[in-house]
Amino acid sequence: MVQQPAQVVVLCICSVLLSSRPAYAKEKISFTPKEAVRHQAKPASCEIRVFQDSKPDQAYVELGVINFHDERHRSKAGSLKLEAVMPKIKASACRVGADALIDIRVTEVRRLEFAMFNVRATVVRFTQN
Repeated sequence: MVQQPAQVVVLCICSVLLSSRPAYAKEKISFTPKEAVRHQAKPASCEIRVFQDSKPDQAYVELGVINFHDERHRSKAGSLKLEAVMPKIKASACRVGADALIDIRVTEVRRLEFAMFNVRATVVRFTQN
């Protein structure tokens, strides 16, 4: 019976240590291709044009959809803005060989102490005529 209180103390210490760790954001970026064809990746610093309220004038083909999702505690939700996540989305677009982002949709939900932020963008590559 002496061992049981020692185990309880160890479990209490472990739970305090684990619960005191800072909360990490659940950031996730995914790409869903429109076709099975893979395009050659571009350098991470490639130029990605953004068409938020319009469409490109030149012909393009849709490569797929990039989805950015993040969940945070409201006290740390200050960085959940389109301007803050756009460099990550552009870098992901470079990796799939894109030239531009179109049809950008931002969804933000705040419930109790949590904030959820989602950005969906169609990734396109310009065709050469």
